[in-house]
Amino acid sequence: MSLLAEALVYQVPWWLLALLGVAAALAAGWFLGLRAALAVGLAGLVFIAGRRGAQQGWTDREAKGERDAQRAIDAARGARAAAERDGRDAGRLRDDDGWRRD
Repeated sequence: MSLLAEALVYQVPWWLLALLGVAAALAAGWFLGLRAALAVGLAGLVFIAGRRGAQQGWTDREAKGERDAQRAIDAARGARAAAERDGRDAGRLRDDDGWRRD
């Protein structure tokens, strides 16, 4: 996907694309007639629906990543707190246990 296409998909707000679509449909109606305006409007509607879905998917993905990272941070803090509470050396939590996790 080209850089311009990615910018249209993720950076430009969907409502701005909708305004451009309405303007394009009005221009098509003015110069080419009602059928052309309906065709441009329908194509714009399909395009906007796809872009809105892509933007929402990206937003959901980012939110999930942040939730997962916070869960991992909370688990690490809890493990350190438990180790310190039990009188163990919390610095040894990073020691290798022999299991490969990649």
